[in-house]
Amino acid sequence: MSRKKKEILPYLYTYKETRHSGRGIAALLLGILSLLILCVLTYIMMLWKSVTGPWVGVAGFAAFSLAFIGMTEGLIGFRDNCRSYLFAKIGTLVSGFMVCAWFILFCIGLAAGGV
Repeated sequence: MSRKKKEILPYLYTYKETRHSGRGIAALLLGILSLLILCVLTYIMMLWKSVTGPWVGVAGFAAFSLAFIGMTEGLIGFRDNCRSYLFAKIGTLVSGFMVCAWFILFCIGLAAGGV
């Protein structure tokens, strides 16, 4: 009887550790930061009726750069030896979406004669 308890007991306290990709987490955070900058700049432009200085464009370019870096970090995060690539997938998608959004916004500004 004691032999069965010794065999069963180690299986009662198993702990499964899930490691996530660090670069994937960074990609998700950079994508969310770029989205927050877009929301803040949109609010500022609405509040000031589009009469702002060149610092809004610089902040937009910085947010585009953050999203692009986040997208590349997410893609590199798939090379990490991890058990879960959930944050790498979500971070790459969010950052890639933000790169597309900033690029479309830039093209709309060029078409409107902003430069």
